[in-house]
Amino acid sequence: MAQLFYSPDLADRLPHNNTGKISQKPLRRWQLSPVKIDNKTYYLYVEEETGLPVFTDKLGEGNFSQAAINFLSEMPFLVDPQRTWLMQNVFSFNLYRPIPSAENEKLKNYLQTIANHQAEFKESLNDNNDFSSTEDFNDLVYLLLALSGNDQEVLMQFCQLVNEEHPVKVKAPRPESKYCTIKPQFKDPRIWADDEGKASADNPATVQAISQNNQQMIDQFIASADGQLMGDNKTARRILDQFLNHFMLKNKICTVTTNLAAPNIFFAGTLDQIDEDLLSATLSNFYVFLSHTGIVSQSAARDVADYLDTSYDIICGEELAVPEDDYQDKLIQQLLDELAPAQADIPANVSNRQLINPQNYGQAYVMTAKLADFKPLASRTFVIKGSSTIEELAETVILMFHGNLGHLYDAINEQTQEFYTQSEDFVPGGMTKVKLDLATVSLLNEKDKLTIHYDYGDGWEFKLHVQKIQPVTNEELPHVQRARGYGIIEDIGGVGGLEQYYDDYQKGQVDPDFLDWLGGEAIDLDTVDINELNQLIK
Repeated sequence: MAQLFYSPDLADRLPHNNTGKISQKPLRRWQLSPVKIDNKTYYLYVEEETGLPVFTDKLGEGNFSQAAINFLSEMPFLVDPQRTWLMQNVFSFNLYRPIPSAENEKLKNYLQTIANHQAEFKESLNDNNDFSSTEDFNDLVYLLLALSGNDQEVLMQFCQLVNEEHPVKVKAPRPESKYCTIKPQFKDPRIWADDEGKASADNPATVQAISQNNQQMIDQFIASADGQLMGDNKTARRILDQFLNHFMLKNKICTVTTNLAAPNIFFAGTLDQIDEDLLSATLSNFYVFLSHTGIVSQSAARDVADYLDTSYDIICGEELAVPEDDYQDKLIQQLLDELAPAQADIPANVSNRQLINPQNYGQAYVMTAKLADFKPLASRTFVIKGSSTIEELAETVILMFHGNLGHLYDAINEQTQEFYTQSEDFVPGGMTKVKLDLATVSLLNEKDKLTIHYDYGDGWEFKLHVQKIQPVTNEELPHVQRARGYGIIEDIGGVGGLEQYYDDYQKGQVDPDFLDWLGGEAIDLDTVDINELNQLIK
C-alpha cells in the first residue's frame, strides 16, 4: 500500500485518511504536487527515500498506479517476481494523507528543475502528438532524471531498496534430482546464510572465505562442460570474478544463493562495458552449472536466463517476444483492470475484486492439505502468510507432497467458485477465472476449501481446508507443523500407479526395473521427514 502525501493546494480535491499509523516502510511513502508544463497542470509523485518520480495528467489513485506500473515494466534492473510484488504490495491500493511536515527536498529540486527547463519538457510533450497513454509519461520521468543529473543513481537506489525488501528466493534442487550430475569441489554457499546482509567491511574474514570459495566455484565451472561452451575462458573468468567477488560482496555479504535477481542487476549495470552475448552466456551457463552441482534448481537456472533476455530487450528497446509462459504484459493489464473504477450501474464482479484483503494480508493462515483418493492417508498441516500468492500456496503444497513442479497446476475455491490458473483458454463451466500469480491467500476466509490440481496426466488432487487465521509470529513461513505419509511419486501414473506401488512395497515385490527408475532405493510411503519438507518449501 502506497501513502500519497499531498500538498495543501490539493486538499479540496483529494480524499484524506488520517486514521491508522503512518507507514515508515521503504517504497510506501510518496509525495504529490501539481506542476505546470506548457501552462497545463500535471501531477508529480516522488518516492521519499530514493527520489523516483512518476507523472500523471489526472488525479486519482488509479492514474498514479497505472503510471507507476507502466514505468516498472520498463525498468531493466528489476525482474518479474519483483515487479509483481511491487504491483501487489505498493501500487494495488493507496491512502491519501496531507503532508505532515515540510516538502521533501527531492520534490523541491524536481519542481525547480521543471521550472528551469520548460522548453525541454514542452518539446517532450510535443514529440508525443497523442499524449494520452500512461506509457508516454515515462519520457517525462527519464527527462527529469537526466536534467537532474542523477538518473542512474535514482534507478539503482530504487532497485536496491526493492531487492532488500523482496529478494528472489533461490530454490535448491530436490534430493536425488537426476540433473545434479557434477560433484561440487567447493562449499555450498548456504553455509554463510546467517552472514547474508551483513556489512562486508565489518566481516573481512567471512568475505575472504566466501571469495576463496567463489574462486573454486569459478575454476570448476571453467573446467566443466558448461564452462567449455564459453570459448573465451579468460573473459568468462573475469566476468564471474567481477560478479561474485566484487559486485556481490561490495557493500553487503551476498552469495549465489542469496537472491536470484542478482545476476540480472549485474547484467543491466555492466551491459555497456562487456559484449552482451558473452555476458549473458557466461551468467546463464554459470547458473546451469550451479544446477548440475546441486546448488540451485534447474528452474532457477532457467529463470536467470529469462531475466537476462528480458532485460536486454528492455535496454535495447526491442519488442519483447512473449512466449506462452511469459505473463508480464498480461499481468500489467490485469492489474490495470483491477485498478479501473467500476461503473456505477454494473454490479461488482468477483473477477474484478481486489487481489488483496488488507484485513488478512499481514496475517498467517493455518491450513490442512491431504492427497485425495489415496489410502493410507497422506496429509500436512502448515502455516503460510496471507501475503503469499495463490501460486505460491499451490507450489508449497505440491513441494511438501514431493512433487517437483515439473507439470501444470491450478486451484479451485469451492466457496467462491473461482478458478485460479495461468491458462488463457480453459475455464470450468460456471466458474470465474482468476490469475493464480496475482490473487493472494489473504482473500481466503476461515473454513474455505480449495482443491489444487497437479499434472493433468497423472491427475493429482490436493484438498485444502483453511483452519485458522492468526497473527504472524517470528516463525519462518511457510512452515509444516505436522505431516503424515510420504506423498506422491512423480510420473508414476497417478493414484492408481501409487496404489499399485504401495501394495507391491508392502509385499516386498517391487519390480527391479521400477526400483532402478526410482534411483535404486525404494520409497516408504508410510514415512515422512518433516525437517526435509520444511527444507523443500524454503
